[in-house]
Amino acid sequence: MRLSKALGLAVAAATLLGPAAQAGEHNFVLTAYTNGRGGQALISGDYASAGKALSYQPTLSKFDSSTNSNNRCVTLTVTRQWDAARAACDQAVKAAERERATLPTFESWARSIENDYVAVALSNRAVLRWMSADSDAAAADLQRAEALAPKSDFVQRNKSALEYSHNAPARLDVAAK
Repeated sequence: MRLSKALGLAVAAATLLGPAAQAGEHNFVLTAYTNGRGGQALISGDYASAGKALSYQPTLSKFDSSTNSNNRCVTLTVTRQWDAARAACDQAVKAAERERATLPTFESWARSIENDYVAVALSNRAVLRWMSADSDAAAADLQRAEALAPKSDFVQRNKSALEYSHNAPARLDVAAK
């Protein structure tokens, strides 16, 4: 099960920051999984369709749980459904941390991939926290995300946006993972 998840996300691509990322270095970015439910709709900006796709109950697979929780977090954040977004973002972090913690030792090669999943969830929750005017909690999530995935573009970009937002307004973009 876990191997298929790792391969599925590898096919989806590493951090793909397409046209949305080029819009501005100081914009926050929410990262969605394109191979998860509603992912393609999120990237195209069709948040209503993404929300509809994500309104279905997730399957029992761990892959479905973490990717759907993450994409649900992104959808609810961009549509400013704050209470539901908080719950979805917290669930995305918990699911990714649970998957990392249950990684069998014979799949230790996947540790960095699992760290990236947790970093994506933390970075997305940091954006929600910033949008909810909780910069300290956003900074804490980004610090944890950076410790797990120090070379991730989405983490560095959100850290830069958070620092910049103290001096000027920042924007929000959605990118693919």
